[in-house]
Amino acid sequence: MESGWHRSGGFDVGMKRMDCDLTQGDIMKKLLRFAFPIMVGNVLQQLYNVVDTLIVGRFLGRNALAAVGSSYTLMVFVTSIILGLCMGSSAFFSMQFGRRDRDRLENTCCGSLRGSWRLFCTTLWQTSCAHWAIR
Repeated sequence: MESGWHRSGGFDVGMKRMDCDLTQGDIMKKLLRFAFPIMVGNVLQQLYNVVDTLIVGRFLGRNALAAVGSSYTLMVFVTSIILGLCMGSSAFFSMQFGRRDRDRLENTCCGSLRGSWRLFCTTLWQTSCAHWAIR
């Protein structure tokens, strides 16, 4: 089966059909289906912070624990910015998908990935510069 658009509005990804009409049927079930990965991600992020605090506090001491506590706010800030950019991009992707403009959808997805890669490289560079500046 070839990947591509269908007249019904769905899009094939390999052998799995990807279509979901949010205007039909039980909205709560469909909304929870979309929100579940976000909720799981938030719970895992909180668990990571708790485990990080426990390990650092127990084995590395007060100063290290203070550093973890102060960096948590910065990480939430950065994560919020990235999530905001992702939501904005997904809204634009959804408009292109709804218009069935595959070429523009592919171009915007590639552009979004390039922007994400640039953001990652910039963050990595700034982190390495901060590491040298602190020492």
